[in-house]
Amino acid sequence: MVWIAVVVFALLGVVFIVRRGDLARVQSLVAGGNLMPGCVIVEGIILLLMAVAVVIAHYFGVFAR
Repeated sequence: MVWIAVVVFALLGVVFIVRRGDLARVQSLVAGGNLMPGCVIVEGIILLLMAVAVVIAHYFGVFAR
């Protein structure tokens, strides 16, 4: 289950970075105002870092019962 979370976080991070223009436009429509594609890139990087954090936490046994 941990590896599924890692794959989901990593895939979402890559999708955010690749489709940054479309996602920035949609988020601007939802939240109002003007969101730059750079903000979506940061969100994608954060998702990739979350995938790395889950792997590190799993390695150190944080998810052990």
